Amino acid sequence: MKKIEKAESLIPFMRSWDTTEMEEAFVAFCVDAIESGDYRSSKMYEVVSSVNDSWFSDRKMRAAYIAISKAMLEVGKDGFIMPGSIALRLNAMIMSGILKSEESGEQIVENARSASPLFAGVYSFSVLSDSVIPLWRLKLARRYLRNSAELLVDALDESPSHELLAEKIPSLIERQQTIWNSLSEDEQGDKGWDSTITELLQPLPENNTVSTGITILDNTIQGGIAGPDSAYGGRLIVIAARPAMGKTTAAVTLATHLANTGNNVAFFSLEMPRRQIEYKAVSCLDFLRMKEAGRIVDPIRMGNLQNRSYSPAQRQRIKELNTSSFVKAFDVFDKSQDVASVAATVRMLARTRPNLRGIFIDYLQLIDGCTGTANDATAIGVATKTLKRLAVELGIDIILMSQVNRGVEQRNDKMPTLSDLRASGRIEEDADIVMFLFRPGYYDTEADPYELAISVAKNRGGITGTLQCKIDLASSVVFDRL
Repeated sequence: MKKIEKAESLIPFMRSWDTTEMEEAFVAFCVDAIESGDYRSSKMYEVVSSVNDSWFSDRKMRAAYIAISKAMLEVGKDGFIMPGSIALRLNAMIMSGILKSEESGEQIVENARSASPLFAGVYSFSVLSDSVIPLWRLKLARRYLRNSAELLVDALDESPSHELLAEKIPSLIERQQTIWNSLSEDEQGDKGWDSTITELLQPLPENNTVSTGITILDNTIQGGIAGPDSAYGGRLIVIAARPAMGKTTAAVTLATHLANTGNNVAFFSLEMPRRQIEYKAVSCLDFLRMKEAGRIVDPIRMGNLQNRSYSPAQRQRIKELNTSSFVKAFDVFDKSQDVASVAATVRMLARTRPNLRGIFIDYLQLIDGCTGTANDATAIGVATKTLKRLAVELGIDIILMSQVNRGVEQRNDKMPTLSDLRASGRIEEDADIVMFLFRPGYYDTEADPYELAISVAKNRGGITGTLQCKIDLASSVVFDRL
């Protein structure tokens, strides 16, 4: 949470979960600003815009806020108004007709000023935006979470049914997470052109991107996987191919490199059980670490893991993994799930793992309802749209594996194209990057068994073309050079 820390010292003064004191303080602040002429400030516009009328439980305070916000819309961000007109009209609206009460508007303001040590003598834009509003948002989160929880409890008391277990309960759980995400964080909002120009004149932040470990791929997709400070964060990256081309190996390689460099990853394996993905990650990690050291000697192969046949050095390296940061950073989920359940899990992980940088889903057509037939094209569209929105919401790249149509097998050139994607229209539309994998050695026994071609067919903000890489299935790894 961005600014909640500044409000923590005020929490002891919270007397209850009631928001009345927040509402009165906000109105009092706005009245003060109007009387002093501060309503012309763009800061006031931003503060008023960060609240909405649904936050107010007291009807008088809600009416006052509506009057304030309508007037501020007329003032605008630049503070330009017709001289004297808005201030006089707004002051009259708030201090007389709108606040219909036994108390005068002035008394309401005075009551708010003396209501609690929380607000005594601290009227400023910074205190309101950094302390009062974040606490207010948390109180609202509690209110909405409680209302939503009551609906969930009612649902749990219903008679068992497929709709209840597969749709209603998961949607209510996701609703809980959505409420918390939307109300507990201090939204950044649009900072306008000034901040954009300032940002462009600064050097790229250190956390702009995280390397994939494959240099030629980094150079193609804007530097790699989006880091926490990347302007490209929130992409939907699709890796598609026919079976046995190396989709899972490519995904494991990217996820393993991220986890090995201090980043959290979430890997949704809908095709293979968790243990198989973890075996692949162990073998891949061993290869990558040796490659980084400049000497690949006695790497742990998949065959070693499957047969439990290790050299003493291999056994020691596996044993050391048990307490490593790598295994704590690499989460694998292998239960069959629909897209709503995947989204709910990812939101939870994003809250508990602030360094979450990659979400891998292997693969699209195994998400419940997305088998890829003509009848399921709509479900695939819903899934890709949901995942794209989730990526943007969290600012984290989602790497989605996908099958391509069998028609590729009937052509001489077996590198897939965008039209080969199952339900291709929606996948192509929602994806920021689409890459196809092709192993010539699968079809031609005379070809190099380590050759892997990666065709970047769609790339928003970047170039397209074919990259020549290497793949070692025995080590579950993709690389561009030794």
